[in-house]
Amino acid sequence: KIENVYRLQIMNATESVQYFRISVSGLPGLSLEPVENVLIESTQSRWVAVTVRSPYDVAASGSHPIEFQVTFQDGSAQVAEKSVFIVPR
Repeated sequence: KIENVYRLQIMNATESVQYFRISVSGLPGLSLEPVENVLIESTQSRWVAVTVRSPYDVAASGSHPIEFQVTFQDGSAQVAEKSVFIVPR
């Protein structure tokens, strides 16, 4: 598998503690670690390191668009952020 590591800054602008779910899409077979929910205190932000993995044979070498989705645990709101997944030669 090919791995890319990302740092995401997640901000909780609400007045209560929130759990957030992080997911990724854009290439077939992508997996994300860690998969547990992220706890962020009210009106706080947190940097979260995540590893995205792709099978070797899914994409040609180069830069491929992906998208992270950060969702409230209850599904009431979602934010999407674009990025790229780099496949070496």
